[in-house]
Amino acid sequence: MKQLRRFLDKVKPHFQPGGRLQHFHSVYDGFETFLFTPSTTSTTGVSIHDSIDSKRVMIIVVLSLIPCLLFGMYNVGYQHWLAIGSSTFPFWQLFGYGFCQMFWRIVVSYAVGLGIEFAVAQWRKEEIQEGFLVSGILIPLICPIETPLWMLAVATAFSVIFVKEIFGGTGFNIFNVALVTRAFLFFAYPSQMSGDNVFVATDSVLGLGQGTTVDAFSGATPLGQVATHTGTTLQINNVVGEPLSYW
Repeated sequence: MKQLRRFLDKVKPHFQPGGRLQHFHSVYDGFETFLFTPSTTSTTGVSIHDSIDSKRVMIIVVLSLIPCLLFGMYNVGYQHWLAIGSSTFPFWQLFGYGFCQMFWRIVVSYAVGLGIEFAVAQWRKEEIQEGFLVSGILIPLICPIETPLWMLAVATAFSVIFVKEIFGGTGFNIFNVALVTRAFLFFAYPSQMSGDNVFVATDSVLGLGQGTTVDAFSGATPLGQVATHTGTTLQINNVVGEPLSYW
């Protein structure tokens, strides 16, 4: 960390006014304050001086979302294995499949959202806002797994620009960025956002999973079976006839 600190101090003059990279001062400042707590303090008014700034708070929120993200990755694989009619559910294959499906959605979300925030901060000559650190994870989590990447990029750009930046950035937006992204997708592309199929990934990824799923299967729903077997033990089979769960 000391070497990183020395490196940042060495290149910092290039990003200061008069330096050859002065136009990218906001970008440098964003990375520096993300890696290290700023040493600047307020000079006027009543302020609480503490090492916990908004970036540190946002990072804590991101860390708290990691368990949800990991479970979501596993669930993507689990739902796919159910859809292909598998009778075995190998944990690491399920998780690996879900990771491969979610990875590029997270990359697109952060690349588009942070790219816009970096550009706007540079244009306004302001500090880069850190609110999208959280939104960048929430967007892939709440959007259907079958949402095309280009749709995710368009919806993220719309939400960041018209819900956040146009009102002044982090803390000034009147709606939640992630939820508006989901709402934009629902109203702009209803056919791709409706039904049960959009929530189940069907393509194989890096040799994991299968590209074909069962067409359909008929029978009473689990709740219907429970209603007609009150007081008895009921076994529900999956599409290949193996025991799936017990009531």
